[in-house]
Amino acid sequence: MPSKRATRVQKFHEGSGDDHVPVFSFFIEKEGEGQYGRIDIEIFLNKAPKACELFLNSCPGAVNGDKKSNKQSLVRQHRFLRLTNEGLQVGERLVSRTLSFADIENEIGRIGHAIGVVSLCRSSTSWDDSFFFCLTDNRGELESLDKRHVAFGRVVSGLETLFSLRDALLPYLKEGCVIEGSPYIISEVLPKRTT
Repeated sequence: MPSKRATRVQKFHEGSGDDHVPVFSFFIEKEGEGQYGRIDIEIFLNKAPKACELFLNSCPGAVNGDKKSNKQSLVRQHRFLRLTNEGLQVGERLVSRTLSFADIENEIGRIGHAIGVVSLCRSSTSWDDSFFFCLTDNRGELESLDKRHVAFGRVVSGLETLFSLRDALLPYLKEGCVIEGSPYIISEVLPKRTT
């Protein structure tokens, strides 16, 4: 008797860039000059589901396939908050709920940090609604990030824009790592349409 074949289940596979992994486009603008560039990230739903849930909370169109919701922007007019050797932090987003430290703690270290990895910011008791782009390849800094933060995505297009943006933000650094008076903003974050 032939064995029964299991129903085929659609799975998300991280890392290949073309496996139907959810991709989001970050549109960067320079105030008064228009679009500066675009950064596309894919998110790792299987490896960091709670972190991805926090990111997707304000993007229901990407989750349920609603075409009308898909056109809604996830972020509008958000500035970059901090720039360190380790990464570039993006400001808080408006989300319907947040997750406690315990909710996501077991996802720490599941995905290793590297240049272009996107990770959640945190305090000692909770996960912030902000995130950062990892900009370092220093082994010690990466090991430290792996022990403290939850990575949930990676840049699949626009890494050159990210590093150009880092250089453009350097004149706006105050008090060591705080960005003040920068004309660079994230104007929108949208689910990238698959064709």
